[in-house]
Amino acid sequence: MKPTPKASLVLATALFLLTSLNITLAAAEPSMFKHVLDNGLTVIVKPEKGNGLVAIVAIVRAGAAQESIQNAGLGNFVAQLLLAGTRQSSAEEVAAIADQVGGSIAAYWREDFTEIRAVTTADMFKRAMALIGECLTDAVFEDKWVEQIRTEILRNLRAENDNALQQSYAQLRTLIYEDSGYRRPTLGFERVIQKATAQDLRKFYATYYVPNNMVISIAGDVTTEQALDAVEKAFAGVPPGKLPLDRGIADEKLERSKYVARELDIPAAYILMGWLAPSLRSRDYAAFAVAANALGGGKGSLMFREIRQKRGMAYDLGILYPRLKYQSHLVAYVITDAYKEVLPSVKGPLVLEEIKRLVLEQVQALKEKRLTDADLQRAKGYTIGTFIRLQEHLVDRAFLPAWFESVGIGYDAVYRLPDAFSKVTVEDIQRVAQEYLGNYAVVVYIPKPQPSPPPGS
Repeated sequence: MKPTPKASLVLATALFLLTSLNITLAAAEPSMFKHVLDNGLTVIVKPEKGNGLVAIVAIVRAGAAQESIQNAGLGNFVAQLLLAGTRQSSAEEVAAIADQVGGSIAAYWREDFTEIRAVTTADMFKRAMALIGECLTDAVFEDKWVEQIRTEILRNLRAENDNALQQSYAQLRTLIYEDSGYRRPTLGFERVIQKATAQDLRKFYATYYVPNNMVISIAGDVTTEQALDAVEKAFAGVPPGKLPLDRGIADEKLERSKYVARELDIPAAYILMGWLAPSLRSRDYAAFAVAANALGGGKGSLMFREIRQKRGMAYDLGILYPRLKYQSHLVAYVITDAYKEVLPSVKGPLVLEEIKRLVLEQVQALKEKRLTDADLQRAKGYTIGTFIRLQEHLVDRAFLPAWFESVGIGYDAVYRLPDAFSKVTVEDIQRVAQEYLGNYAVVVYIPKPQPSPPPGS
């Protein structure tokens, strides 16, 4: 079957964007450069002349795999304190330097790593790099800042519990996984945050914040020599550390399908369905990413057409497929009005059951039927296009190589993945759907029925 004009246009547009990106990168000097310092620190540089800006992303391999059920939350706690003072600079001085170099500097805790990112001018690049080096090697964890950050994290944890979508997603992960670090709350357990001491934080920091556990990526108006010189000076005299054995996160198997439903004071109903899925490092990642987007990525997806366009049964729907170092998961979600009568006698819980049936019907179609060429080309174009758009901003072009290098697939996956997406076949889609889309978990959050007004009101 020949591709339809619309499908061909989608893929052609994505490939044009990819080609344009590669031309832009090829014009750089060179496109990308990697060097490992004597202390084990990995440095990646991507020169982009002429814009006057430089982005710095520092990644520490400290994520869910480095925590346990006893201390989940310490990593996030440490990340939030990285910019709260060093032995050389007080918190106020760190803030002043951050303002001086452009004000755009922040630290984040992610599932697989901790990150500091900054965007500065070419003139202030060396000062910004020195500040990041200080924060990654010489943080002090003063008691007053520990208490302030503790209060902020606890407030954020409680706010997450008030967000129906985040709450339902967190509950879904507890059904999908049995023992994985991805099962735990992203920000950690409240009890761990409440009890953590400054000494606990210093111990975690001393264990994982060592040069041979870091990747620094620099993109922008800087030469490779200038970037490497700045990093070497920022980490001068800092020796490698002895890291604990990295046991990773073992793959699991969902032995049976699971279902949880709750009534809450919320304005709309949420239905989330989840499956275990391949990691970013898996040979099946590219095929599964395209399969996931065929199912629910964008307005041309199977889910959108069947649930939203044909039946008008959703305010919003889509899929979530996190790019994780270890075994990931696929989530298909639908937000709807559970009490809207979309068909005669189909409302309330029946609407949610119908949505569940329709999602499973589309999943089954991926497993049993050959995806049409139009749907395949659309899904590949959508996957390539969304991946390319991850690199629209300078800081993202520094982040992606660092991230890919840190999880073990290599910084050059920035170039390799779009090509892998473009080579996915109908047979690949069927194979990964059959292999991964078996038993599933479902979380349904339903609005509490509102009492009827009294007669005559």
